[in-house]
Amino acid sequence: MYRLYNTNSGEHFYTSTVSERNYLRKIGWRDEGIGWQAPTNGAEVYRLYNPNAGDHHYTTSAGERDYLVKVGWKYEGVNWYSGGDKPVYRVYNPNAKKAGSHHYTLSASERDYLVKLGWRDEGIGWYAAE
Repeated sequence: MYRLYNTNSGEHFYTSTVSERNYLRKIGWRDEGIGWQAPTNGAEVYRLYNPNAGDHHYTTSAGERDYLVKVGWKYEGVNWYSGGDKPVYRVYNPNAKKAGSHHYTLSASERDYLVKLGWRDEGIGWYAAE
């Protein structure tokens, strides 16, 4: 999974698609390399887009997906799977006004650093492959 960062909005974006990564780099997103290795099977990880805030959200919860669609988010489909043994941590920034409210990382130290800055630890979002 490629990890990119938008310095204007504060959003991190994750994609398995080389063409999507290349397009975002071309329009100014910073390429942060590989975020994790996604398994080829397991629980579905859904990708949603908030057209009002310009933010993406990723979840394994069909209930959370359905709620976000109900309140105006656009469902963009299954983008990868959860099924490995490496936890991908999910943190939430309660101070984000638009994009960038959630962040996902394999790094427990990155998660802990963000929590010290005021982000909320939301536990494990899904599992990556070894």
